[in-house]
Amino acid sequence: MVVSCALAIVAPFHTFLLAYAILGPLHYLTEISWLHDHDYFAPRRWVAVAGVAMAVLLYGFAMKTAPVYEIGFVWFAFATAAVAVFVRNSVNVIALSLVAGAAIAFSSSTRTYAIAAYLLVTIVHVFFFTALFILFGAIKSRSRTGLLSLAVMIACAVVCFVPMPALIAPGARIRDLYGNFEQLNLLLGARDVYASQAGTAIMRVIAFAYLYHYLNWFSKTSIIRWHEVSRVRASAIVALWLAGVAVYAYDYRIGFAVFYAGSMAHVLLEFPLNFRSVAGVMVSARGAVGRGVAKPSTRRGSSARPAGA
Repeated sequence: MVVSCALAIVAPFHTFLLAYAILGPLHYLTEISWLHDHDYFAPRRWVAVAGVAMAVLLYGFAMKTAPVYEIGFVWFAFATAAVAVFVRNSVNVIALSLVAGAAIAFSSSTRTYAIAAYLLVTIVHVFFFTALFILFGAIKSRSRTGLLSLAVMIACAVVCFVPMPALIAPGARIRDLYGNFEQLNLLLGARDVYASQAGTAIMRVIAFAYLYHYLNWFSKTSIIRWHEVSRVRASAIVALWLAGVAVYAYDYRIGFAVFYAGSMAHVLLEFPLNFRSVAGVMVSARGAVGRGVAKPSTRRGSSARPAGA
């Protein structure tokens, strides 16, 4: 985490572009594989919704159309993921999904609707949901180290905002390569993406968030065991990853286009897990509060212990 922050401070644009091209594709491939083995933490009917959303996104990306429908389906996948996780009755699922669709259609003309969707699949995904997973794990396992890890993550993000020039500034080539991502910086408040202290600070946060998001995933082998797959699948993942890195090295824009599907698919398919993590944090937090206020037994020889201990 600290190394990720240090690299982001020294060379934010270089760090992001390298992390996105080298670690990003491997992250998409391994996480989609892991989600598949866990049935995407959602009923099959919701996975079909995510599939339709991906088809709309790919069509819009290929045809260069205005992203009205793409944004709408991202929001619909997000809203129905919550419905799929928290609602069991089929009639209620259909009713709430229709309400979500109507609300999305009603909001589609507002600027906030589009901006929020863009932030949802970028910085919210890599920073806030990563922080949520750390918090959930810390509360669930009652780990002080986990809570300390979350505090360090937040501190690193704050340090990125300390006014200072980039030690390695982006040249013309780096600025050209970063063109596909400038919109995120602008939405986060960078009026001058490359030459202002505010723009550099925002870029540091973005670079740190993405690099740590990838590294945090790869470090979870002993916890979620995403690496436990068949040799055939592992070989296919490695082959696709190496091919992807080669494409990025040949032409960064082609690499971005080739892995667009993977980058968006892993974000959409993670929505149910995001909501399950929110629920897990709330349940675990309530349990922790309950244990904290529980009165000890007055019977001789008994001891107060958490349920299930």
